Amino acid sequence: MDINIEMKKNMSQKSKLSILILVAVLITNPVYAATQTGLSSTLITEWHSSVDRKACPDFRYPANKPSTVAGEPVYKANCASCHGETPIKSVEAVALMRKTSPEKQFETVCGGKHNFAKTLTVDERWNALQYMRTQILGYFPVGSEQAAKMDAIFGGNCAICHGTRGQGDGNLHKMLLPEPANFTMFKRLYTRSDERLFNEISYGIPWTGMPAWKDRHDFDKQQDFTPELIWDLVNYVRGFGYVQEINRLDVGREKLMEYKKSVGEIK
Repeated sequence: MDINIEMKKNMSQKSKLSILILVAVLITNPVYAATQTGLSSTLITEWHSSVDRKACPDFRYPANKPSTVAGEPVYKANCASCHGETPIKSVEAVALMRKTSPEKQFETVCGGKHNFAKTLTVDERWNALQYMRTQILGYFPVGSEQAAKMDAIFGGNCAICHGTRGQGDGNLHKMLLPEPANFTMFKRLYTRSDERLFNEISYGIPWTGMPAWKDRHDFDKQQDFTPELIWDLVNYVRGFGYVQEINRLDVGREKLMEYKKSVGEIK
């Protein structure tokens, strides 16, 4: 009996110590993160769109994940005359792309000198934009050695919270408040620039469970979290917001149109 009581006392003391350590981390780390990111938090109230609705009246987030494959012919037919048959990957182009959020880039192609709102559907614009972004900023082709490497790094360090599919459903997600980011939520992903994602990964996010990854070391993969690796993680996370194939919903629509034509419902 006495042994059990003593064990309970020791466990209670350890629990109190753990809580004190956690509180200390929460008190100090968010302050450091806030000074680096300029953020006070990243709760859902901050997921607001900054798109000018007068400049882009028909703006909406994609109905389904944009397809880089479907976007390539749209880009080549409408954008290549100015931006090159393959988007030019210059230092200036990369810096501009990283500085501007996808939704603001979409706003740019709606009106002004582009004025694609009159000639392209919303989905066609998103497809072409994602194709252009991947060509300039880089991406990890499905089945490639680079993709396998990033799968392992994300899976070993990030998936426990964000899930292997980036849907914020990792093993720890129910223990965290706010819950981890769901990278397939267009409003959350497209309102952020790549620079902001880089800072959030590097320095953590105040008052959340997101830690700072800058200068950490993955002992299992023998990998340092250098700026280069963190930019790769930004590109990897972006990959949860598009597909590298014809979207299955688009394939379904094409087959439906073919059927309607075959039965004479449409010409």
